[in-house]
Amino acid sequence: MEIGSTVTLIYEGKLEDGTVFGYATKEDPMKFQTGMDMVIDGLEEGILEMTGAGEKKTIVVDQYKAYGEYLEDFTQRIPMEQIPVSDIKPGKRIWLTNSEDGAPMPATVIEVANGEVHFDMNHPLAGHELTFEVEILEVEEPPENFVSAKEKAEHLKQQSKLLGGDQADGFR
Repeated sequence: MEIGSTVTLIYEGKLEDGTVFGYATKEDPMKFQTGMDMVIDGLEEGILEMTGAGEKKTIVVDQYKAYGEYLEDFTQRIPMEQIPVSDIKPGKRIWLTNSEDGAPMPATVIEVANGEVHFDMNHPLAGHELTFEVEILEVEEPPENFVSAKEKAEHLKQQSKLLGGDQADGFR
C-alpha cells in the first residue's frame, strides 16, 4: 500500500490485559488517509505493510509508537475554586487551559481531596502496548501529487529558514 492511500477498515483495539479500548465495525468503519498523521504511528506503519482489501492482520504497537510512556510528573494539583466545572469526581475528563499559551488540554481527575483536584494530563492509553485486530475493507489510491503531513511540515520549516524565521527545528 502506498502513503497517501485512503483506507477503510474495521478493527478491535485491546490493552495487554485484553480490555477493549476501541473498535470500528462494518456498519461504522474507520476511514483515513495515510501519511496525514491521522492515526498513531505504529498502527499506520502496520497498515502500510498490508496489501489491500480483505487482508486481516494483528498489529502490536509499543507505547513509543502509540501514546508514549506514562509520565508520573505529568500530573497537577489545582485548588478546587480554580476549577470552572461542577460535579468533579475521579475518572471524569475535562479540558484545562494552559496558563502559558491558553491551549486547552484534556485531563483526567485522579482524586478530589483537601480542597484540591489532582489531575492526570497523560493520554489515557499512555504507557500501554496496544494490539489491533485489523481488516482492510477498501483502499483508494493516493491522489496525484500527494504531499504527506511530514513532507509539508519539512517544507514549511525550510521556507521559514529561508525567510529568516527563528523557529528552526522547533517549528512544526
